[in-house]
Amino acid sequence: MRKSLLTAALLGAALLSACNDSVSLPTPTPPTPTPAPQTDFVGLKTLVPGKEDTVRTKLKVNIVFVGYRQTLPGQVTTARQISTQDFAQTLPKTYDAVNRIPSSYGRMEMTGNTFDFDYNYVFANQAFEDDFFKFMLASGKENPLTVQQRSYNCQTDPNVENPTCTTPAGNINRPVTGNFEVDALATENWLADNVSRVGVKPGEHTIYFVNWFDRPDFKFHSYTRALAADTDTNTTFGARGSRRLIAWGGSTRTGSAAQRVWFYDLSANPDPWTRAFDVTNPDTDGDGAADYRMPPIWEYGTRKASIGAGRKVSPDLALVARYTAINLLFTPSPIYRAALTPPQMPEEIELDLHVEQGAGATASADLLKPQLMQERIAPLQPFTKFSTTVKETPLDGNLADVYKCFFPVEVEDVCSPNYFDFSGEALFQFGVKELREAYKTTPQNRYRLPVYLFNDDQNSQGGLLGIAYDDGETGTQSFVYSFLTPDLIDAGYGFTDTSVHEAGHHLSLSHPHDGYDSEQNLSYGPSGDFFFVNGGDQSATIMSYNDLSRTFGQFNLDSQYRYLTAAYLNNTNAILELTRRAQKVSGVSSAALNADTLFTQAKAKYDALDYLGAAQLAHQGYRAVLGAAQQAGVAVQGYKWYENLNGLQGLSAAKKPQYSPTFKAQKGLVIFPEETALQRQLRLQR
Repeated sequence: MRKSLLTAALLGAALLSACNDSVSLPTPTPPTPTPAPQTDFVGLKTLVPGKEDTVRTKLKVNIVFVGYRQTLPGQVTTARQISTQDFAQTLPKTYDAVNRIPSSYGRMEMTGNTFDFDYNYVFANQAFEDDFFKFMLASGKENPLTVQQRSYNCQTDPNVENPTCTTPAGNINRPVTGNFEVDALATENWLADNVSRVGVKPGEHTIYFVNWFDRPDFKFHSYTRALAADTDTNTTFGARGSRRLIAWGGSTRTGSAAQRVWFYDLSANPDPWTRAFDVTNPDTDGDGAADYRMPPIWEYGTRKASIGAGRKVSPDLALVARYTAINLLFTPSPIYRAALTPPQMPEEIELDLHVEQGAGATASADLLKPQLMQERIAPLQPFTKFSTTVKETPLDGNLADVYKCFFPVEVEDVCSPNYFDFSGEALFQFGVKELREAYKTTPQNRYRLPVYLFNDDQNSQGGLLGIAYDDGETGTQSFVYSFLTPDLIDAGYGFTDTSVHEAGHHLSLSHPHDGYDSEQNLSYGPSGDFFFVNGGDQSATIMSYNDLSRTFGQFNLDSQYRYLTAAYLNNTNAILELTRRAQKVSGVSSAALNADTLFTQAKAKYDALDYLGAAQLAHQGYRAVLGAAQQAGVAVQGYKWYENLNGLQGLSAAKKPQYSPTFKAQKGLVIFPEETALQRQLRLQR
């Protein structure tokens, strides 16, 4: 047994030795390891996946005084002198823009735009002043006193149609004895063309504070946009005394630098739009609170029983600079998201016009110009393809019932008893049902902007022209409503201008008379201590209430393009985060790097005040990342508010937003009304 084992062992060893000498056994190949998926983006300098980023910029604001004198060091500031210390104590250091209506639902929602202000104070020299007032004298013409100017002289009720008095009121300092009217746009253009003479670069944000009163060539004067007329009815609102101005600016102008100039002249009028002609009554709107407004320049420092008693112009102009020019015109907060459907923003927008025609109402073709409406709205989304559809149906049946329910009813809540907003809920639900059906046949990536135009043949409501509604749950924009009744048509209104205004709201824009102060976390409008901010309407924008503009002005376009730049940045960050979570980074990395370069360039243009150029580069970067992500199989979907509602099943909203029926200033973000009774009165007055 042992011999057999030994022999076998020796034989095996010999065979193994022989094999080693003659052949090589194959070496096993180790398995190729599966590479781990790339889980992060490398080399990005501007883009940060998943981050809600901020485009922060230093913004220079020039404040130029024309006809004012600066207080000398160590001297007491008199009533009509300027101390820049008043401005330093009042003006904001920064501004953080927010989406106002979404933020009113309980979560502060930033737009991604932050400004650090750099103020430059300039006192125009004698040569500049002489040339400016020479221009004024050469370009104006005498006209009869307006109703409001005569109301100032007599200190009578401003609603009196023909105020007359043989002796001026005893508590005014000086009666208005003339009305030398100067074109507001021509004045703005002159000031813009001559900014280099006061050391300002064309295109910079500039406030001109003007005072003609203390010069020997002074004329009682006002500014006018006399030919401004309604698009549909041709009613010349600019011819009305109620539309005489003390301020203007922000006009768009081809062939020159962007015109970011706004002037404010306390030596004009007295101002009808802020009721500065009434220097007797503290409370001009009857709401029980004193209305702070700026009296004409000659009332400052008076000892008479006037709202100008003991007042100094310097701190008042600082208030105008902060709460009107900067917060509401130069760097305002939008009411809605400019992104519309984050994170996948639309590439097409369809203006979906529903004309609801009363049986005996004026033909809609005489009151609506759809193509012109589209042309005026399109600049707010310059990289989006627009189209317009018009559908006309009778204003009767169920639609007539929900239309009537939109307006306040005197009887107990019969329209939508289970909802907070009973007056609008029935019409809202009607629109949502139609919109859901419409989207079933709407091409992918096309956004429908639904506009309902109610052309009633009855005077069924008190004068509301339009409103841009939100979804009632997240503060997302939903429907635009425009209203016409026979009395509104008689007052000079058609559909086109109102619908452009309300579509401007839907696409983000706020009024120039209400807004938000981010340092103070304060929402405010023309009421009480902030009554004077109604002067923001005296600027070139269809978003104002004085009916003197038909298009969006320079301040509107600047704001919108800044919002879009930040929206493209943050939605690109969101798409990159979705890509990372889907483990698809490798397929998108190249596009992300290219987009990162574009966003870096966009920020440089943004800092240089080229806001359209910044938005264009940001759009290119966003589209590159979106396209690569979709090609890699990443699910990127836009928010569809009409598919995310709880209220349509008979449930009341989970949380009522912070809504204010007035423009009273209050902490935090609130939803202000489209208009108050006073604003409606101002809009309808002659």
